[in-house]
Amino acid sequence: MKAILNCLMAILLTVTFVIVLWPVSAEDNTQITIITSPGCTKCAAAERVLTEILADYENTSVEDVIFSSEEGHRIIKEHKAKDVPSIIIGNSVIGYKDYDGNETELKMLIMSALQGQNVVSKNEDESDGILDGEHALQNLNLSSAATVFVAGLLAGFNPCLLAILAFLASTVLASSGRRRDLLTMIAFFSAGIFVVYYIFGVGLFNVLQEKSTAAMFRLVLAALLLLLGLMQMEDARRLNGGRDSLFRTDWAMKYVHGALASKRLGSYFLLGALFSLVKAPCVGAVYIAIIGIISSQGYASSGLIYLMMYNLGIVLPVLLLGVIMALGMSPEQVDNFRNNHKVAIRMITGATLMALAPLIYWQLI
Repeated sequence: MKAILNCLMAILLTVTFVIVLWPVSAEDNTQITIITSPGCTKCAAAERVLTEILADYENTSVEDVIFSSEEGHRIIKEHKAKDVPSIIIGNSVIGYKDYDGNETELKMLIMSALQGQNVVSKNEDESDGILDGEHALQNLNLSSAATVFVAGLLAGFNPCLLAILAFLASTVLASSGRRRDLLTMIAFFSAGIFVVYYIFGVGLFNVLQEKSTAAMFRLVLAALLLLLGLMQMEDARRLNGGRDSLFRTDWAMKYVHGALASKRLGSYFLLGALFSLVKAPCVGAVYIAIIGIISSQGYASSGLIYLMMYNLGIVLPVLLLGVIMALGMSPEQVDNFRNNHKVAIRMITGATLMALAPLIYWQLI
């Protein structure tokens, strides 16, 4: 009898030992949903942590939902998710603000939710539907907005801009001699650039909300940035050696002459729209790169506001140079500045593009 009791005791101790050491399993057929945005670096990091943890759990499935899709809107509304990314496990919603980029804390939150504990979000008392467009400004980050704006300034201030602006200013002043006419032309010219770039940016931004498209776009963009970066460096070498630039804009001059001769405000606007296409080889790569980065913010509404900030940065150099010339600076001085610094500007642009390529491909920015 004593031997039987000892045997039973040994079995119980063994079972207890196994239960203590065996990984705690999630409930059977636990459904996990992660709300993401294409190209979102924070989302990619959260997915890596989730995949690592789930390697020790069976009977779990993960559904990846894009926040801007119909299913995404439904889940966000149902669970009152307020961040991208958000991980939904049972009744627990783990938002980005709950761990603020701390992967160790994220692991603890996920494991607690998988063990059946109710994880209370730090954003419980915030207003519902914070991902809606009406709350877009709440998602704006001042430093990010400033960075995007400065990127627009750097993209807008380039040799193409200086060359054509000096030509436009000299033509307008020669025809009327009035500085006020120059300011009017510059204002509508800038509006044309802004509208065309913004429409193009919104269209591309919407395309990037598809995850499969965004992944392919990231690969193509990285290759394109490397190529155009090398082209900028080669152009700097050619210009330094006294040869012609790879980026020619003389094909558009006949349209410029026609628009300026009409002296209509609509013509100035269309001229700006045309110039945005002429300007594309100069700033197109930086522009597309910034759109890719903006799309990774995780909030469509905020992304469009960032896009507006970037486009304002692009047209601001046009407005500033127009005002400076209207106040007395001659177009010849602007053109001389362009000729004296075009090699340095090309080198800086090329180095920037080549540095952006790996950062975007590996989703580090």
